[in-house]
Amino acid sequence: MHRFIGVAVVLGFVSGPLGADALREAAEALARNDYAGAIPHLETALRDDPGNFNARFNLAYAYQESGDAEGAIGHYRRIVSEQPELVPARSNLAALLLRAERYAEAAGELAEIAAARPGDIEAQLAVAAALRRARDLEAAVRAYREAVALDGTSLEALAGLAGALDELGRLKEAEPYYRRAADQDPALEARLLDVADRLERAGSSREALALYRRFAERRPGNAEIRERIGHLLLEAGDARAAADSLERALAIEATADRHSALAEAYRQAGEADSARKHLQLAAEAAPGDARLRVRHANALLQIQDFERAAREYLAACEADPLARDAWNGLAFAMFQLENFQAALRALGHAESLGAPLPASVYLKALALDKLGLYDEAQAAYQAFLGADPGMQDEEWKATQRLKAIAKILAKR
Repeated sequence: MHRFIGVAVVLGFVSGPLGADALREAAEALARNDYAGAIPHLETALRDDPGNFNARFNLAYAYQESGDAEGAIGHYRRIVSEQPELVPARSNLAALLLRAERYAEAAGELAEIAAARPGDIEAQLAVAAALRRARDLEAAVRAYREAVALDGTSLEALAGLAGALDELGRLKEAEPYYRRAADQDPALEARLLDVADRLERAGSSREALALYRRFAERRPGNAEIRERIGHLLLEAGDARAAADSLERALAIEATADRHSALAEAYRQAGEADSARKHLQLAAEAAPGDARLRVRHANALLQIQDFERAAREYLAACEADPLARDAWNGLAFAMFQLENFQAALRALGHAESLGAPLPASVYLKALALDKLGLYDEAQAAYQAFLGADPGMQDEEWKATQRLKAIAKILAKR
């Protein structure tokens, strides 16, 4: 916040003997810095000569230094109304208004000073800061823009404009000024991370990504930022670039989540082998994380490695017995391994956790059918069809099996 300090001017312009004595006494008091003692003499002088400008200025200043802000403000106001070009009086008035937190009034006085000093960036910044404190943010933005136009490298102007725009909720507009401010003061780089995070949460991923990349260039050893960049690139559909960024994050510090994210990047990039490799590493890095175990198992199913998939699903079930997708996955893997009893047990666990999905009901019907438990299989096929699953091929197969089972049961 800018403040302006006035100084007492030379006494003069005495109009009469009484005024002369009063001014002499006032001058002696001011010379001793006895501002309270000078006040009555200056008041006497003004009664004798109300137009004595110097006496009124000194009285205002004496009030100011004595702690009587309202008295000083009143006299300074009269001075600037009669002599608007007198910057010291307006400066002192603005300082008192700022101290009293009367920011809108102070901004008006500071604007007059700035108008009298075109090209003075400090005067312009004082206006902008007062307007911002007064919460007249639109006007503050205009004032800060004028300051930036005067000096595009001014840290106070750039940071002030960014902050005022931010407070108006115009973060995207503020972002380039935050960057320019950080160019002037590297200590502000960390502030850009907060800006990037808020831009990301607001859906401005492109702007957030640019800030994260800038930070990564200046802090190449920060794995978290590299990881964040990878996630944003993945969301943007640039899987190959995402994989590169996540590889860098892993090189700095390997974690299960980073292996998992990298696996997804490779999957989207069409590099299935690399995806499975990192899913395995993710599961090994966090053996108790059922979510990672299930993702690894799902990838193993895609290459029909049912034995390893079953082990991963079982590990996930042990890590989290409430993980229904792990039980369903285990059931499918066991069915493929022709361990139909184990498949049914896994499906039973899944059903205990919630209503079964149509695909699980169909799998149960198949397992019962394979075991020759036709009554139960018949009921399961009928339940599957009754659920209107929208699985045309499986519905046709279920219908055919029901016909075959009906013949089998009729022969009993």
